[in-house]
Amino acid sequence: MSSRYPSDLTDAEWKRIEPIFDRFRFDEHDPRELINAVFYLVKSGCQWRMLPEEFPPWQTVYYHFRKWRKLNLLQRLMGRIRRAARVAAGRDPSPSAAVIDTQSVDTERQGGPGRGRDPNKQVTGRKRHVIVDTLGLLLAVVVHSANENDAQSAPSVLGRLLGKVPRLKVIYADSGYEGLPGGLVWRCFHWLISVVEPDEDRSGFDPLPKRWVIERTFGWFGGCRRLTRDYERLPEMSEAMVRAAMIRLMVRRIT
Repeated sequence: MSSRYPSDLTDAEWKRIEPIFDRFRFDEHDPRELINAVFYLVKSGCQWRMLPEEFPPWQTVYYHFRKWRKLNLLQRLMGRIRRAARVAAGRDPSPSAAVIDTQSVDTERQGGPGRGRDPNKQVTGRKRHVIVDTLGLLLAVVVHSANENDAQSAPSVLGRLLGKVPRLKVIYADSGYEGLPGGLVWRCFHWLISVVEPDEDRSGFDPLPKRWVIERTFGWFGGCRRLTRDYERLPEMSEAMVRAAMIRLMVRRIT
């Protein structure tokens, strides 16, 4: 199959994704066409109803996307591809270190739960609470109200990693996580929280050791127009969009 859009999967890329769809039954539509439609929407930022006619009907694509989210398929697929991408980069499949941070984004005018105002960044919307490995590849994401404190909401995203990263020892964070009790994290998760402080003697932009990789990940999000704002009504759908964007980015690394 030839690619019609830059977001479409190549034959080699589809072969890396296809096995996880084998357990599902598709009576009428090709699963490759369905996932290509999702990738097109994430990359272009269009509305569901504005998907090009070359793809299956938007209602069908939306139905399957919601089903994949509920079945946790996107999370499993992301984990499988991330492990392969780490091996391709000469790393162990499971990271020993990670980085945590949040990204506040504006939301659209439609209603929906999980909205607030981040007083520090002057953003009204939601926060993407993200953990990545030292390559910047996504480990976990939780979307919540922008007015929630980073340290207080950190356990919700840390819990997403339980049993999935056996080699993880340390998580790097910024000063916003100083209120997170390190002893509690150790007792609950057996991970160390290391707060990386900026050098006060330096001026201008200064990439912080270890932590700069997550800023690059947020920059990757900006390359997907669907992620430049939060267009989803439900936080769970926002998380699914982030996972879909990272799946598309990582699958290119392993082909």
